[in-house]
Amino acid sequence: MKSKPLLHITGWILLSLAAQAPAQDSLLDRPQLGGNLLGLRDLLGAHGTELRLESTQFYYGDLAGSGPEKLELGGKTDVFFAMDGQKAGLWPGLFLNVHGEYRYGDASAAAGTLTPVNAAMLSPRDQDDVFGFTHVVLTQAFSESVLLSVGKFNTVDLADRTFLGGRGVEGFMNTSFVAPPIAGRTIPVSTLGAILSVLDEGKPLFNLGILDSRSSGTDSGLDGLDDEELTIIADYTFYTQWGGHTGTHTFSGSYSTLNAYSFDASDYLRPPTGGPIIAFQQSDSWQLTYLFEQYLCEWGDESKNGWGIFGMLAWSDGNPNPFEYSAVLGLGANGVCAARPHDRFGVGLFWNGVSRALKSTVRPLTRIDDEYGVELFYDAAVTPWLHFGADVQFVHPVLSGNDDAIFAGLRSRVIF
Repeated sequence: MKSKPLLHITGWILLSLAAQAPAQDSLLDRPQLGGNLLGLRDLLGAHGTELRLESTQFYYGDLAGSGPEKLELGGKTDVFFAMDGQKAGLWPGLFLNVHGEYRYGDASAAAGTLTPVNAAMLSPRDQDDVFGFTHVVLTQAFSESVLLSVGKFNTVDLADRTFLGGRGVEGFMNTSFVAPPIAGRTIPVSTLGAILSVLDEGKPLFNLGILDSRSSGTDSGLDGLDDEELTIIADYTFYTQWGGHTGTHTFSGSYSTLNAYSFDASDYLRPPTGGPIIAFQQSDSWQLTYLFEQYLCEWGDESKNGWGIFGMLAWSDGNPNPFEYSAVLGLGANGVCAARPHDRFGVGLFWNGVSRALKSTVRPLTRIDDEYGVELFYDAAVTPWLHFGADVQFVHPVLSGNDDAIFAGLRSRVIF
């Protein structure tokens, strides 16, 4: 079963190489392995469309702890499609963005952790070989600063930032760094919704949206919104220039009408269970988050190149959210130096405070503690389209009976 994805990837590589014209740029310098595909990319671009394919392989697992100590193979193939409606012959201000994901193998690891340590393997489903469209969104721009987006949203894509986020394929892998885990109970990885956005000179300023609190996963999700399963989200970002270097500060929050148990599993969370538990469903969940990213130095033509620090503080009602508070702090680099503009580096600490409600609910069966740990990664660009990375995580898992765990492994990514 695991050989099929490798054959698919090999086929894409051979097709891409076979489609090259001698006059195209060097194989080692082009941004995608396939280059211009004999002018196909230019042709698509002239009609307002763009197609991109990425394939990421993981060799990852638990090296120490209470889980099976082994490394396993797994991976993702991501397909991205974008269309500018005006260039495609429709009307001004219309945009379409699609993200399809094929997940295969197993490199997710567990060892009693509540937040998954390999976020990339959560979607479109956290097990089996499966494909799904996790992001299909139509956006209408009413002006240069006001946009309305509707459709099926991939919330991991929405959470992508400079040093945090990244889908787990090029930056941090632990879910605590990829998406705020304190919202993991009520905001699925892929779900139906609508978001109104306000921009300031092309940069995000304010977002207000409404999402379905139930995950659509590999389903279409286009079956309407239930007023008993809605999550309202909002965020505001302001920008600073401290010491001449860029900084962002984002305040966000959400409120949900979802009825849920604090120990329910969700797309982002794996609370421990082991038998019958006496508990009551809770609703009217809320969370507040503050997130900052501050560059310490910047260089090059690309505005995101440089080193910086980041942090996050979040609070919630603690029931049905399994966390009452969450904190992240770290150091990251996009382009570690002028000679390595495509390499990425990051080291970060996370602490997720398990709610008193969840602790008391599972106490008849087991004892759980706060979950905390540290992650370190380096992602090296052999070429702009071929990346190799290494990642290691030290995690104190939520199950108090489990040993502290060490997760580690390698990953590779090809941009076609």
